[in-house]
Amino acid sequence: MTWTGRTWWIAAMGLGLDAGLAAADPASAPAAEVARPAGGAEADLSKQVDLDAATRIALARNPDIQEAVDRAGAAGARARAAGRLPDLAVQTQLWQQPLSTPLDFSKANMVMAGLRQTFPAPGSLSARERAGQADAAAARALADGRRADILQQVRRAYSQYWLSEQEQLIHLEHMELTDRIVQDARAYFRHGRMQKADYLRTTVELARVHAILSDAAQQRRASGALLNTLMGRDPDAPLGTPREVPLPDVEAPAADLEAQALGKPDVVAARDAVARAAAQLEGAQAEAAWPEFMVGLDYGYMPVERSSAYTAMFGFTLPWLSPRRTDEKRVAAAELAAAEQALASVTNQARFQLRDARARYRAARDTHDLVERELLPQTQEAAAASQEAFANSQSDALGLLDTLRNLLQVRLELVRARARVTEAWADLERAASAAASDPRVAGPSGAPSTEGTKP
Repeated sequence: MTWTGRTWWIAAMGLGLDAGLAAADPASAPAAEVARPAGGAEADLSKQVDLDAATRIALARNPDIQEAVDRAGAAGARARAAGRLPDLAVQTQLWQQPLSTPLDFSKANMVMAGLRQTFPAPGSLSARERAGQADAAAARALADGRRADILQQVRRAYSQYWLSEQEQLIHLEHMELTDRIVQDARAYFRHGRMQKADYLRTTVELARVHAILSDAAQQRRASGALLNTLMGRDPDAPLGTPREVPLPDVEAPAADLEAQALGKPDVVAARDAVARAAAQLEGAQAEAAWPEFMVGLDYGYMPVERSSAYTAMFGFTLPWLSPRRTDEKRVAAAELAAAEQALASVTNQARFQLRDARARYRAARDTHDLVERELLPQTQEAAAASQEAFANSQSDALGLLDTLRNLLQVRLELVRARARVTEAWADLERAASAAASDPRVAGPSGAPSTEGTKP
């Protein structure tokens, strides 16, 4: 099967000519994609997609990120509102209106109108505002964490998308080789140089490869749909051929990674939660120690006497007599203790996740290097020798098929190992990611992402 035939096979199986089909027939593309103006990285995704473009689009368009940013903005607004005084109140009164003339206000002894303002306990407003500011900072940290989560998911989804593409190509090459072996076996069978059972077993192998290609097609569609969803696109939007992501070649020292891990958004959010709980406790203590004050000023008009007067008022609460204030202090103290324990737990989890991610990355990289440097060359050499022996009628087709199947498995293991390395690196980046609002998130080395560097 030539490359032209291979392309036809991919199209027939629905394996990856989304871009070509959409270009040939615009009506076949999703309506949202046809309506969107072609331009920039968005238009290029239908032809070829790379990890850098996918992450940029996801960070700009993913609705989960925007939701987290909006919630952080709402938390900031709540912090400012928490430090404001209570609303100014307006009050009117009608004094000593005779029941005999209930609607004739000129008979009332006095008609009053005034203003009331409540002042919370000294120190409570500033404590509330600090608690709100800490809550807003935690919300911003969580937004950064959500951004880091989406980044990790995009890289893992892209790795799976690239892997499914490579598996298809490998299976197609295996199918071409198997097809040639079947043709040779048919000729051998016709000339009496091969038994019928052995010939039929070669045709079964070819049918098995066809079935595997159908599964590979489904995997590619599923991984492409997930990547589109993370980028805020229609799941069925055309997605072109993925470019290979170079393997990272830099790993920061453990001490640097640990320092970065302790600056992760979830750790920062836990610290802000402690600050919020401490401010709430301070506010509860202030409200228990100091009363709330109310002042008022009224203007009064006496219709009978046709004279005016004013009235001033001052009042305050008695928090020392209220057991509710003591309970509120206990609640705030318990919340602070819980927040401190949560911070300790999140810090320990961050350290564990970092060590676990480093171990998984190193294991994945060692496996990849072993397969690439030792196992694959040996298997290729064995396959070449088996093909030569079969061409010279020195071995049977079944032995050759077994050798090629072993080569297929090793090649698949190599691309799968490479995908595992990429995913493990994404997990390591997430485990060591400090809070960063800039889309150009730094990798575990503390330098910009290693995309585009040579392994």
